[in-house]
Amino acid sequence: MHPFLLRCIDGRVFPIEAAAHHTAFKKACKQAGLTDLPWHDLSHTAITRLAAKLPNRIELAAVFGHRSLTVLKRYYHSSAAELAKKIG
Repeated sequence: MHPFLLRCIDGRVFPIEAAAHHTAFKKACKQAGLTDLPWHDLSHTAITRLAAKLPNRIELAAVFGHRSLTVLKRYYHSSAAELAKKIG
């Protein structure tokens, strides 16, 4: 982690508990009229979209903190149209 990031006394950068994060996410989903949206769906979407801008999969995995490409593969979903465009 960057040495100049302000941290809580316990070392965390963001002082929020998992339960509070979950509650805030569910509240935001409800306000937006979204149902059945698991948090990890956002990870899948973010990784898939960023992959278009960062084609190096090793770097993409590093951005999201994945230690292996196997983990990244669970979250990255390429479309047939995207693959066809890449190969011409």
